[in-house]
Parts: sequence; C-alpha cells; structure tokens
Amino acid sequence: MSQINVNTIGARTGTTVSLASGHTAVGFGGGKVLQVVQGTNSTASSTNSTSYSDTGLTASITPSSTSSKVLVILAHNLGLSRGSDGACDGRLKLLRDSTDIWGGQTLNPYLRSQAHGGALVLYWTYGTTFLDTPNTTSSTTYKTQFRSGESADTIYAATSSSTDTLTLIEIGS
Repeated sequence: MSQINVNTIGARTGTTVSLASGHTAVGFGGGKVLQVVQGTNSTASSTNSTSYSDTGLTASITPSSTSSKVLVILAHNLGLSRGSDGACDGRLKLLRDSTDIWGGQTLNPYLRSQAHGGALVLYWTYGTTFLDTPNTTSSTTYKTQFRSGESADTIYAATSSSTDTLTLIEIGS
C-alpha cells in the first residue's frame, strides 16, 4: 500500500474536495460540531388566543451540508395564568421555517390540580432538546410559537426580566 504525505489538500476549483463514487475517506468521521448559533429574546409577550403566534424567539443557521444535523436546545421562560374555571394550560411548539417540527402538547398539566381560588400565575423555565435533519444548505430559521389552552387562559413568554434562548448546533455527518 502506498502513502502520500501532505500538509494541506485543497480543491482545484471552488471550495469542495470530493471522492470518486464508491470511495470512502477513513479517519474523518462524523459527529463534529461545525457551528453554533444562538438566538435570544428578552421582550415579554403573552397571549390568550387559542391560535398559535410567535413568541419572538428565533435563530437562523445555514448548514454546510445537506447531511448535517442541527441540535436545537431550547430554554423558554414561560408563565400560565388560569381562567375563571380554575384550570389552565398552554401549548408551545418549534418550527423550522414554516414547518412544525416539535411540540404542541399541553404545557404543565399539573397546574390543573393546583389552581384553586384567586388569581394564580405559575412561572417556570421550560427546556428541551431536539435533533433535526433540515436537509438543506440554505439559511434556515427556527422559532417558537405559543397559544393558550382556552381563551380564558393566558400564556406568557420571556417573563420577569428573563431571557429565552434558542441554541442551534450544526453536527457534521
């Protein structure tokens, strides 16, 4: 077997170095962090609508390869206040451009059994991760949307002088 020792390999034209069809590069491996982008929002918003609206939290990334994955890390400061029936809930979802990719389930279902008498607002930080395969090299925007469970409920985002964060990590394959 022959060995070629070089310090740098560059593309003859453009910026891409390709292997012939059916050939495999050994020792390069995937799973490397290629870039990290973070979006933040500290502007409080709220809604009592049962239709989804933007929370104001957004971040954009341009993947370097169609085979890259994007690890989404979300930390959202949320609040819920109950309606007159003593129960409340809200929903939060994540979108890639205009496509729903995660969420929509009821937030904080335990509040239903805790809300008795008087006004009650519950605040907490909701965190989650999601591994996405955007399959593009175009600029891609991730954002969150929220809605109340019913019109008597109110859901809050970026509450109490807090900052919500949406971190996007491109992982090479």
